[in-house]
Amino acid sequence: MAKPHTIVGVISFTDTGGAQEALLRVARQMRERGHDMEVWFLYRKTSAHTGEPFIRIFSDQAKPSPVEFLAIILRVIKALRAKRPGTVVGFLPLGFTVGLAAAALSGVPVRIASHRSPGTTYGKLMRIVDRVLGATPVYDKMICVSEAVRQSFAAYPRAYRDKLTVVHNGIEWQPSSMTKAQARQALGLPADGFIFAAVGRTEYQKNYQVLVDAMPFVPGAILAIIGDGSERAELEARVAGLGVSDRVIFLGARGRQECRDLLRAADAFVQSSRFEGQSNAVLEAMHEALPMVLSDIPEQRETIEDPVNGEVGGLLAPLTDVPAWAQALNKIHGDPDLRRQVSEKAKALVEARFTLERMIDGFERELTAR
Repeated sequence: MAKPHTIVGVISFTDTGGAQEALLRVARQMRERGHDMEVWFLYRKTSAHTGEPFIRIFSDQAKPSPVEFLAIILRVIKALRAKRPGTVVGFLPLGFTVGLAAAALSGVPVRIASHRSPGTTYGKLMRIVDRVLGATPVYDKMICVSEAVRQSFAAYPRAYRDKLTVVHNGIEWQPSSMTKAQARQALGLPADGFIFAAVGRTEYQKNYQVLVDAMPFVPGAILAIIGDGSERAELEARVAGLGVSDRVIFLGARGRQECRDLLRAADAFVQSSRFEGQSNAVLEAMHEALPMVLSDIPEQRETIEDPVNGEVGGLLAPLTDVPAWAQALNKIHGDPDLRRQVSEKAKALVEARFTLERMIDGFERELTAR
């Protein structure tokens, strides 16, 4: 076990997203291993996670003004000088650009950025700032959540690329305590019928339109979605226009345990994302041994493809190809042997490659090295 260290994780804002979940997971586990690790949110966007005892929030403004952002930076610098951590790790672009610049100004010895999504998905200004800081001593190293994320920086300067390493996700898996029937009843889902579960905010990234458009061609199946966001009203209108309102169910934003209840209620899992880093929801579905249909993007393929023999723990469908999605959904819906085959493979992969212990071992190694 590494010698106890004082560590601060800096992230943009409070939310229920995968990056926030991952940083809090790292902090909880590092504290269990004897390290003093806190999580600092630059501002409060939602009420999520505010009950954790080891967090700080530097602004209550959900949309900080430029003046407030300057004040936030000054507060962070003051807090770092008082805390005097040995390491600062930043999550999300604003978290690691602002957090690590503040750490450098505060004399923090080790400064690490954690890339949770492909670099190509960052805003233009953040890409420029990150590229500059990453090629200078402001960043000592960078942890990517997947090899696919690391490859997204392939065109960056060598001074940047040489600092990149990969630590895959692992999750604190706590399956639902309910039976399938109980979970369906608790969530208000039909007692009968084949249910595809989807978990994720109704935003552009999740690409729900392709799933909705495929549902008229998957007779007898139900799509249940946990998540809320700016595209929900548009998606609901699209569902109504396609005449599948009785088979596409929007459950809205729910807590983490209710997401796991949905996995228990479901017969299969779907995720049509345009991009991911490495999806926590996919890892949970793998633990639940659900057959999956995922978008065919490098991040998903890396998670469900066995690197030794190439076997895949699920079906992959092109991002915007509605007929291909309908075909994949129908295959899973109609073939019990296929469902068993891919779900067993997925569960074996997650238990072998993406454990919580491996994730925390990787972060501990990087966060405590000098």
